[in-house]
Amino acid sequence: MKEKKRSLKGMLSGLPNSAYIFVILLVVFVAAIPNFGSPANLSTLLAQAAILMILSAAMSLAIITGGIDLSVGGLVSLIGIIIAQLIGHGVNEAVAILLGLGAAAVFGWLNGLVIVKMKVAPFIATFGMMGVAQGLANTLSESRAVYLPTENTTIIPFLQTNLLEWMFSSGSILTISVQVLIALITLAALILLFQKTVLGTYIYALGGNREAAKLSNIRTDAWNIGVYVITGFMAGIAALLMLLRLNSAQPTAGDGLEFQAVVAAVLGGNLLSGGKGSIPGAIIGALVVYTVRNGLSLAGVNTNAIMVVLGIVLVLGMIMNELAVKGLKRRGDKNER
Repeated sequence: MKEKKRSLKGMLSGLPNSAYIFVILLVVFVAAIPNFGSPANLSTLLAQAAILMILSAAMSLAIITGGIDLSVGGLVSLIGIIIAQLIGHGVNEAVAILLGLGAAAVFGWLNGLVIVKMKVAPFIATFGMMGVAQGLANTLSESRAVYLPTENTTIIPFLQTNLLEWMFSSGSILTISVQVLIALITLAALILLFQKTVLGTYIYALGGNREAAKLSNIRTDAWNIGVYVITGFMAGIAALLMLLRLNSAQPTAGDGLEFQAVVAAVLGGNLLSGGKGSIPGAIIGALVVYTVRNGLSLAGVNTNAIMVVLGIVLVLGMIMNELAVKGLKRRGDKNER
């Protein structure tokens, strides 16, 4: 019995901060806010959160290396415009999507080059690239929405369909869309790569002690650039999902998403100093962010106040992370004694 209790305690203590916060918020909002727990609202919450889940996982990779990628929001705006305009000009849908994702990866590669080869701080480099991406999005679209064509398209309508629909006695419907499935497959692939290949080991090494990583014959420059290629590519996937959800590309679609991705990553236990973090924790952190946004919106709270709350959540997440690190150090010191 004692062994079972210890095992349960160990499992609970191993969960990221975001998991506890998510459960607490879910229970409170379901109890306090009418319609929050309805299947229709939960479907909406999951569909909206899917985009941020991808961006927060990407942000987690950059943060673990000791960096950050603030360009993801601008890339969501730009890549959506690129894909929508290519399809609008008669380019095959699959080709347009692949070109958009390729462009996103190239932007990530440029981020990596500036950071690694030119020794520019990740915050400054990616913030600058965010401005470049956002500027290009506004220029290409002439600061107007670009709508997807309704004729001669087959792939886009399929990607916008619902896979599953459950009707409840209340008449409310819980749906799972193809877009959510794309997000889940992308995240599962990233987690498998992180846990089952050298990717995770090398990224932790980059953030923990870069000099030691070099001495271990890890090609730190190449891997660091590779991380930003991945984050750029995933921002491209998030842009595709945003395009599918809105059925149009908005030049400001990605505004503020980089901030929300950082909040989600920090809530997931990622230290901004690098070397420690969790991709699943960041994904749950994205659910926390959208649970807060969705719940407060249903409660009638305005958007500006919601951003204030998210800022407070970011600070609290950082404090929780620091306390967790100090707790681990204390346990380590006790074990050494």
